[in-house]
Amino acid sequence: MARTKKVTITLPVELLESMKSHTDNVSGYLTELAERAERRRALREELDLYQSEFGAFSDEEMAEARALLHGVEETGRAA
Repeated sequence: MARTKKVTITLPVELLESMKSHTDNVSGYLTELAERAERRRALREELDLYQSEFGAFSDEEMAEARALLHGVEETGRAA
């Protein structure tokens, strides 16, 4: 099991109530969101590094990546 540390955070009441309506584990919910954000940040850093070394992605490369990520064919229809 991952090590944890208890912290105190301040949230707007409406946001907290909204989270509680979706889960009874707010700590786990926030952990999942933070993990996703960290993965996106790390991916962005890797993509920026790649592009600084090899140049910007072409329109074709971006379309292919979108299709792979979202399951959309180049015609714009769902795969």
